[in-house]
Amino acid sequence: MKLLLENWREFLKEGAVATAMSLGIDIAHVKAIEETGLILNRYLGEGKHGKVYEVEDKKTGQRMAAKVISTLNSQIYNETKNYNWIIKNRDKLPDDIKQHLVEVYELIETPDRKYLLILMEQLEPARRDVIDQIFAHDKESKYSEEKEDRIFRDSEATYEIINKVLKANNMLRNMRNYRGLSNTDRTRAANSILGVFLSDQEVPESSIEQVYTMLENYEISTPQWQRLFNAILNETEKLLHSKDKDPQVDRAILWAAATSIDDALQYNVSKQIIPVKYGAGYVDPQAGAGPEIAAVFPEIEGILKTIKYFAEHGWRARDLHAGNVMTRSDTNQLVIVDVGLFVVERDFR
Repeated sequence: MKLLLENWREFLKEGAVATAMSLGIDIAHVKAIEETGLILNRYLGEGKHGKVYEVEDKKTGQRMAAKVISTLNSQIYNETKNYNWIIKNRDKLPDDIKQHLVEVYELIETPDRKYLLILMEQLEPARRDVIDQIFAHDKESKYSEEKEDRIFRDSEATYEIINKVLKANNMLRNMRNYRGLSNTDRTRAANSILGVFLSDQEVPESSIEQVYTMLENYEISTPQWQRLFNAILNETEKLLHSKDKDPQVDRAILWAAATSIDDALQYNVSKQIIPVKYGAGYVDPQAGAGPEIAAVFPEIEGILKTIKYFAEHGWRARDLHAGNVMTRSDTNQLVIVDVGLFVVERDFR
């Protein structure tokens, strides 16, 4: 390893600009890192507002991750403020919160004041299968059938999904001559749907299913999804018939109801745990998943709790995405590594 690093440094000294750029290295960053008394070992990755490198302290040999940001960047104020906050306050946080927040050592500005280096602990990429399950609407995340299966195997998590679907159904909320389902109606319907879903009996076909087949570009992901979908459709049709004065439910209403169910299922099953869009400015204090769904994913409990803690104390986790959650290799803990764009709405007490 020592020989490898020495060869790497010689390569940088030789000024192989084109090759360095092909490896993701910004030549100006090489100079900036050297000017601060650090050694650049390798390129690690790139964020929205800067590149990250493995660097080494010449005196101590300590290896760290260095995020290099131009001081002309429009977000330099937020980056500086938020990372300085971590330096000053991380150790004051509860142990079960701070362990999921990156440790930041120092912020260094280059002598020419062109770049800011944020020095922090070096972490490892999180497991891809875990990341794919915890982020919703993230451009890097992929659909996970294993995630769907874990939810459907747990009756309480499935019940939470059913209630959310019923609550989200516009047809049940806004039918003519009716203001929506009461809590009693929703509980009764949810219990009925869960019973059908958990039974071994095949869910009977209904007219609403026929309407659903007309929806464009739909692919049923698993038999479990089909069974839950049909159970909700059948119960929705009963509710529509029982609440509507007309003897026949209008075809357009059935189609709209089916679409609403599809949207709610897609969101709450395949895309649900932390509903953060890349660059979005809001995270619900509950971090998206309800308590029953969250309980099905114990490996992310710490991240959910940390996001909730920050939200309750006036911070919004803006720009939280798959690339900003990594793993501390010695403990396998998931760690939020980038808070530069977190929005502080009030003083953190």
